[in-house]
Amino acid sequence: MIYSTRKETGCNQHILRNFYRWMTNLEIAGFVLAIFSGLYMLHLLRYKFDIIWLNYKLPLVFGVILPLEVLNFWFVNIYIPKSQDKLKAYRRYDLFNYLVALPLLVISLLIVYFAVVKP
Repeated sequence: MIYSTRKETGCNQHILRNFYRWMTNLEIAGFVLAIFSGLYMLHLLRYKFDIIWLNYKLPLVFGVILPLEVLNFWFVNIYIPKSQDKLKAYRRYDLFNYLVALPLLVISLLIVYFAVVKP
């Protein structure tokens, strides 16, 4: 996506970005479902926070991943559609994705590690 905003690739940006918007909203819906499933499991545990790995995982999910998902939702559904200069909006969104990709990957792998290994 970043490459296609800098150089002409022959792809129709509007179609490509609409597909990406649809996929992003599907991913956000899955994230919301995972959050509610996790909160329900926490309810089943009667909100006991004596599980060490859960105490590591929850701040990462609610402190890092959730705010990034909210920003992602804002970019895709509010900022870009209402923007007058779509190319500039696409570039800002691409920059946002570029900047958060590595930290998001590391934190996501850490969350999976805590869920699987349960240290």
